[in-house]
This record gives sequence, structure tokens and C-alpha cells, in this order.
Amino acid sequence: MRTLICALALLVSLPATALPPNVEQVETFRGITQYRLKSNGMTILLAPDHASPVFTFMVVYHVGSRNEAPGNTGSAHLLEHMIFNKSTENFGRANGHKTFLEVLHEGGADASSTNMTTWYDRMNGYSTLPSDKLELAMRIEADRLGRALILDEERKPEMSVVRNEFEIGENNPSRALLKATVATAIQAHPYHWNTIGYRSDIEGVSTEKLREHYKTYFHADNAEAILAGDFETEAALALFDRQFGAFARSPQPIPQVITVEPPQEGERRTLVKRPGTVGLVQIGYMRPAATHPDFIALEVLTSILADGVNSRLYQALVDTGIATGVSADNEALRDPYPLLLTATAAPGKPHAEVEAALKTAVADVADKGVTQTELLRAQQQIEVSIVRSRDGPYRFTVAMGEAVASTDWKWFLTYVERINAVTAADVKRVAANYLVPDRATVGWFVPSANVAKPVEAALAPPPPQLTAALQPVSRPAAPQQLQAFAQRTVRKVLSNGLVVDVVSNRSVPTVSVRGLVLAGQMTAPAAQPALADLAGKMLARGTTSRDKEQIGALLDDVGANRSYSTQLTELGIDASGMARDLPLLLEILADELRRPAFAPAELAKARRELENDYLRADDDTSQRAQQRLGQLTFAAGHPYRPASRAEKLRSLAAITDEELRAFHRARYAGNGMILAIVGDVEPGPTIALVEKLFGTLAAGERVSFAALPRTAPLDRGVREAVTLRGKANMNIVMGSASGLRRNDADYEAALVANAALGQNALASRLGRRVRDTEGLTYSINSRFLQSDVLDGVWLVNVNVAPPNLARAIRSTREELEKYAREGATEAEVQAQKSFFSGNYRVSLGSNAGIAAALAVAEKFGFGPRYLDEFPLRIAAVTAEQANAAMRKHFFPERLHLIVAGDLETLPD
Repeated sequence: MRTLICALALLVSLPATALPPNVEQVETFRGITQYRLKSNGMTILLAPDHASPVFTFMVVYHVGSRNEAPGNTGSAHLLEHMIFNKSTENFGRANGHKTFLEVLHEGGADASSTNMTTWYDRMNGYSTLPSDKLELAMRIEADRLGRALILDEERKPEMSVVRNEFEIGENNPSRALLKATVATAIQAHPYHWNTIGYRSDIEGVSTEKLREHYKTYFHADNAEAILAGDFETEAALALFDRQFGAFARSPQPIPQVITVEPPQEGERRTLVKRPGTVGLVQIGYMRPAATHPDFIALEVLTSILADGVNSRLYQALVDTGIATGVSADNEALRDPYPLLLTATAAPGKPHAEVEAALKTAVADVADKGVTQTELLRAQQQIEVSIVRSRDGPYRFTVAMGEAVASTDWKWFLTYVERINAVTAADVKRVAANYLVPDRATVGWFVPSANVAKPVEAALAPPPPQLTAALQPVSRPAAPQQLQAFAQRTVRKVLSNGLVVDVVSNRSVPTVSVRGLVLAGQMTAPAAQPALADLAGKMLARGTTSRDKEQIGALLDDVGANRSYSTQLTELGIDASGMARDLPLLLEILADELRRPAFAPAELAKARRELENDYLRADDDTSQRAQQRLGQLTFAAGHPYRPASRAEKLRSLAAITDEELRAFHRARYAGNGMILAIVGDVEPGPTIALVEKLFGTLAAGERVSFAALPRTAPLDRGVREAVTLRGKANMNIVMGSASGLRRNDADYEAALVANAALGQNALASRLGRRVRDTEGLTYSINSRFLQSDVLDGVWLVNVNVAPPNLARAIRSTREELEKYAREGATEAEVQAQKSFFSGNYRVSLGSNAGIAAALAVAEKFGFGPRYLDEFPLRIAAVTAEQANAAMRKHFFPERLHLIVAGDLETLPD
């Protein structure tokens, strides 16, 4: 789907602001005001929103992989790593300071909303924090912009970290195919190589070359800042001037990319043949840059092709059983790039048939055009997705940042009106002009175990009989004093046991619904491990009153969406849309949750899709290692014991219609259902509507596992290799039973203690040694997993390249043993407590975040008050309590060791 590159304009009138002497106001447009520093030309865009006490501050640097050349590909990305958490004048270990991530972690930031990233056209650095941490966020980005040290002793281990990130990507068939397709479609322009670069360039680039790159592109007049959320304008501008005003302009003109991709003069083809389980077909069609007038019509075309069950590709490939999934991507970039169509081959379907079906669907649009209904539906879907991107400052800032990088901020604010100006004739015209055979690049990912023909056969065009048909023929956000959630939440338990929570938030005209049904994988009989997955997969495939296309049309016409995800303990519900459409959204949720049709044709499709899902999971080194840990930890018949691929596939094939319906009757009942609704709604009428739609649902019996005893770790851990041939990356998993449940009194203390050990790869003991100091991994973390109604496992998961396996095992084990001896220090406990408190506030900065937190709190019987109490519970944890919890639930001498990857035995 399209990257979210736009958002709803804030329709606010900002009061006159007293500006610092070095700051000038450039202009205000649709509620966003641009200011500029007179001393160096750096600009900042301000978007105030006081709905929650958090902000996001981002700096967009106009340098990305398009500013590289062969020999230094990946330099921007490696440089990003060097200024993300390495030493600068005021941060980092070279000068004896805390790192960026350590101080951000203490402020409540996490990797989901605080990061640095690199893409073709830009690099960015951003932090989402509680509103009292704005100065910290600006200090950090100022040091990244102009005070990075870029030391050789820090580059060497970080190069190994980036190389491991490259290897992780090589494990993923979709990423491997994407790199091959784009590199074949673009042959001269620097978009030819992936942002992470070539392995040899990652290993070979010198520290001096990285310093040269930094000195060339990192200047105030080649960067733009964005601030959205809860702040006071005058204070924010004063901080911006103080932190960034002293930087000089670039002494030389910033080098520009001058290469223009030559026209493509015929279809190109590429093949990726590697060990794998599922076939993929991708077709890229070269189209113009995001600033070109045709780009907007191509956005609408992309939506018509692949958004929803009524889209052209879904109906042509998924509904017919040729594929189990389709997507279309139209990246907004500064220069021409392919519009990419991707299909996952259904089991047993040849690549040539999938490719032909994709081309036929595209040719039909180019030849016959689209209907007015399709056009209006796509426009509505796009518009509402933009409005939803206003749900919290983080999403808004990320969306605006992408537009700033590849177009400009006004393009971002006028996007919707230009989308709505597109006509059906425009869509037909751009399809006919750009989605044509001579602009196509076809890529196949062929799992090597399934290859029966020579490579040349896959590179050849499809047979003539398969290609014969393909020939061309709102409102302002006002400051407010927010009440505690215990007071803000209107809660009701219906007579059938269903729990509903409603919170009114008037900041944007949207609504988010999160919920759960206690119908997860653990609630199915042990002999039927696929039963819960298949039941959940069927919910969105039609009801007794409507087929899935009718439901899809109702949702698409108003731009709403909903999804269901079957997890270990529950089925998750996620729905969102405009607040005015909440009645429709709830009516569809009630219809699907209560009255799924289980139609035979849809059931057959769902089985094929699940089969592919199981095959993909079985090809993932991290999932396979964790699966084996679960099998070693939990006895046969335990609800947490994971089934093997073979067991799941046997179950999937054997499930009968009556078994599926019986499971649904037993588990989809009022006593096992929770709904949390947050947005621009009135609580009273909302609860009345829920009661009308769900009140007659049978109460049922809430599934209980209270009688199950806790699982004890084995006296001695097992060492095993899980062999997956052809994988460039391995996963090390060490773990054992933890005995920790979510309602235990020491749960929060255990969280704090584990966080000091390994919660964050860059702000924990494990991360500091194994990633930051030794450079052995891109990703390392430890967790108490599955601590839910039952007790789960504690584990550490490490990504590693094969040559570093023995060192990574040794270093990780040494840190675990050291932590067991010493425990966490008072300073470490205080730092982690600060993180959890601040991070929880950040997570409640959107409607979706509040709704999700409410659903979880209700699941464990805490109620809405837990959203207020969690920070207090964390604050009350002492170092003594944290270490006691870790001694109770962490057993370093009894850990299993599993390594999944291209190996047969473990190193001594």
C-alpha cells in the first residue's frame, strides 16, 4: 500500500507570536507555520496539537542513498548509525557521557517512535517524548546535525552491526526480490541500489569517507525541522534558536544528483532463486517522480488495483485462487521509480500463471479504464487514511517528513484535494501511459526446493497462451487539562458479560476501536492447532447476510477499515474510521464476529492462505528458534506448546465445517469479549449502540486455565541447532520457563529488572556489550514472553552472522551470568523506571494507543484505572524488588540454547 505521506491539515488560526531576534516567520498555510533561522537558513514547521501531553520533533536531512555512488553505497545508512547513538561533542562514551539512546530511554522513548532512518531521498532523526522533554530532543538533533565525532574505533564494530542488518534482510524473500526487481528496472540512477548498500561497500568504506560525507551534507541549510504536538510556540522557537542558531551555512553548494534514468525500451526480467517456501511474483512499471502531475492519478490507480477485497488484483488473483495475497506500492520519491505490483503464489500455482494474471488485470485497466464507483471509493479510502494519520503527533510528523524529503510541505497539505480532483479518464490515461509492457520489469522469487526447470526457463517470458490477452488494445486542537483515565472512561459490562469502554477525544474527527475475543490459539484443542487460526481467518470473508465484497464496499466507500489477528491468547480486533461512520463500523464488527458464513469457497481460500502463512513462518530463523524453545519448555498438551509446521498443516486439512462452527459458538461469546472505543464520540449513545448490536450475543463461558500449575524450568538446558539452509543470518535464542504471570504482584518489578538487562539493544547491559562495544549483532533483546493468564518464558534473542556465532554466544552468556551475580544497580533501576513511566505516556498519545491499553487492562481485570496506576506501580519498584523478581524468574544456569540458521551443530 502507499506509504502515508500526507495528513489532514490543521484548520487552526495561530495567535501572533513574539519571535526571537534570529527567527523569522516565513508563512502560514492551512494551520502549519514555517519559520526560518536568519543566521543559517534552517527552517522549522510547527503543528501544535494539545490533545495529549506528548510531542514529536524531527529533523529531515536532505541526503540519502541517492547521494551515493558505487564504492560507497550504503554510506548514508552507515553514517546514520554513526550519528544515531555514537559519540558527539556532548553525548557518547568517547567523552564519558551517556549515549543518545540512554538519555532518550530514560525520558520514555522507545524504538517504535524514536529513531533515525535512511531512505532514498533523506535521512531523519526524531524523538517522541512527554512534553517536558522538548529541550532534550532538540539538543540531541543539534548534536547529530553538527557535532558528530565519527571515530574509527566506533565505526569498526558498527560496520559489523550494519552488515548483520544486511544479512537479516537477505533472509527475507520479499526484500531480496524487491532489491532485484528495482535494480533491474533502474540501471543508471542511484535508486539502482538498495539503501543499505552492497555488502562489499559496507565492509570497505573508510571512516574518512564517512566524515567526508558528513561534512558535505550535514548543514543547517540542508535540513528541515518539524515539531508537532503539545508545546508552546514561543518557547519552542526560543529553544530551536538556542540549539540550532549557531550552526553555519554550508561553505559550498550541496552536490545535486544529475543522473537521469534513460527510457526503458522493453520488458526486463530477473530471478531470485534461494531456499524458501513460498513463490512470489513482482512487476515494476517505471513512472515519474512524486512532483509530476501524473503521480496523483497513479496514487488513485494504486488504490483501485490493490486496496481491499473489491480491488482489481484481489478479485483477479486471490478470489480465483491463483494467489494468496496481493499488494501495490507507489512510493513518493524525488525521481522516477517503479510502481510495484506483488503477488504471493497460491500453493501449487506456477509463477507464469500468477504473472499472466497480474498483467491481464493491469491491461484491462489500461484498455477499459475504471468505473466511477471504483474512483470514488479509492478517493474516499485515501482521504480517510489521511485523516487517520492525524491520530497523534508521531504519525503526523512521520508523514509530513516523507513529503518534506521528496516533495515539499505544501504538497503534503494539498494532497487530498488533488486526489479528489482525479477523474476516471485520468486513471485510464496514466494506466495506458505507464503500465505498459515496455515499461515492465518482472521479478520472480523461486524457492530453490521447488525449482524443476533451468534458470533460463524462469527468465524467459511466459508461454504465448498465457500472454495472448496482454497485448495493448476538522477542527482545532485546544489546550486542555486532561482528567485521569478512571474519570475519562465510561465503562459498562453488558448482561452477557461483554465489557465496553468509551473515551471521548475531540482533537480529530476519527475513532479507533480495539478489542479482543478470548479465542486465541491456546483455546483450541491441542490436537487442532490450526482451528483458532482458521476461525479468525474466516471472520472477514462474509456473513450470513452479506458476502465479503458487499462488506468491503461498505467499508471502502467511507474509508474505514477493520482487521482481525489470531494470537496465542486471543483474537485481536482493530478498526478505525471517521467518527461519523462509527455506527456502520460497529454494525459490521457485530455481523462478522457473530454471524460468519463459513462459505465453502471462502473456506478453501482461507486454507490456502493459512498454508502459505505456516510455510513462511517455518522459513524464519527467529520464529523457528523461538518455536523450538517453546517445545522444549512446555509439555505436550500445554496450551502454550507450539505446534510444528507438519502438525499445523495436518490440522488445517482435517478441520471440518462443524468443528469450525462449534469452536466459534463456544469462544465468540459475551463473557470472552472486550471492546474499547476512543475518538470523537459521545459515550452514552456509543454504549447504547454496542448494547443494541452485541447485547443478544450468548454469554457463553469464559475459558479458564486457572487449574494449570506453573511450568518449572528443566534442571539442565538443552543445546540444539535448527537447520535452515541458505540463510545469511542466524538467530540465537537462550531461554527457559519463567513462572511469571501478568497478575503476579512482582510483574512490574520483573519488567524493570529485565529492562536493565536487555529491553533495548542500545540502552541495556546486553546491548551495550554485544551490539555497541563488540559489534556482533544488529538486534539483541531479552523479554518475559507470554506472561499472560499463564506463565511463559524468559528469553534473549540475538541476530548474528555465522562467523560471529561462537563469540556472540560467549559474550551473551557472560553478561547473563554477570547480571545473575550482581543484579541491577540503583542507577539502572531508576533509568528503567523513568523509561517505562515516560514511554507509557507516549503510548497513550493516540486514540489507538488508548483503546489498545484499555482492552489489555480489561482483559486482566484491572479496568481503566490501570492506565493511571501503571506509572505509579513502576515508580514504586525498588532495586531490591527488581533483583528479587529477577532471581525468582530468571535461571541463567538452566537456559536452553537454540540456534536457527545454516548449521548442523552448535560450536563448543
